[in-house]
Amino acid sequence: MQHIILSPHYDDAALSCGGMIAQRTAAGDQVVVTTVFGGRADPAKLSPFAQSIHARPGAADDLIAQRLAEEYQALAILHAQPRPGDYLDCIYRQEEPGGRWLYDREEAIFGPIDPADAALIEELAAVFAALAPHPDQCTIYAPLAVGCHVDHQVVRQAAMQLLEAGYEVLFYEDYPYVVRDRAGLPAALERFKTSGGWRPRPVVLSRQDLDCKIAAVAAYASQLGVLFGTDGVAAPQDVSGALDGFARFTARETDSGRFAERLWTVTQAA
Repeated sequence: MQHIILSPHYDDAALSCGGMIAQRTAAGDQVVVTTVFGGRADPAKLSPFAQSIHARPGAADDLIAQRLAEEYQALAILHAQPRPGDYLDCIYRQEEPGGRWLYDREEAIFGPIDPADAALIEELAAVFAALAPHPDQCTIYAPLAVGCHVDHQVVRQAAMQLLEAGYEVLFYEDYPYVVRDRAGLPAALERFKTSGGWRPRPVVLSRQDLDCKIAAVAAYASQLGVLFGTDGVAAPQDVSGALDGFARFTARETDSGRFAERLWTVTQAA
């Protein structure tokens, strides 16, 4: 069985379902991580907002190259196959070359999808289907879009089209957004209603699964300060403590052993 993880950015797969990935590869399954928005923008043609992102502590001159290298290191730890995409992150997208920036401030990133991205959703749905031409031979994993990051919303919308086409699609809880706002998960489930509703599918993790996830996440050095740190700096114990704590919380909430991650599936309407 092939497992295809649709990861909006470099790090989303490891952060949100790295334990499950480690578990599946240890069992001998093939896991492919498709990082959708992994394209390199022209550094001479960035919006002021994108320039501010590139100026953050720990960011290399070529931020995308840095993040791609981190991705390969992390997925090697998880024994998953990387498949980097070349679509541009939302902070680089324009309505047309030289035209309006679609997402030029922090608030826009976590707002509604810009209408100009409608064609992108349709294109991605076709691309994702081409990755797995036989729906009965694979499982697709997509972000639930907890936190409303527009890139996560775009991938989720495209993945819903695969679900409607007969693919098995499971949705993962977007870390760290799912812990930053406890209301984010129920809000996402409510916002993206389906005809049949949602059903949780806990994934019980071993200590080894979780340790593998922690090691993989730690490989994303350029992101650790933002994700886990104080004043932009994160110590190793900050990373392990946060991920360990969330895995324990999820296990308690789902009555699923000592450590867990949680996926969501759409229940078919009667």
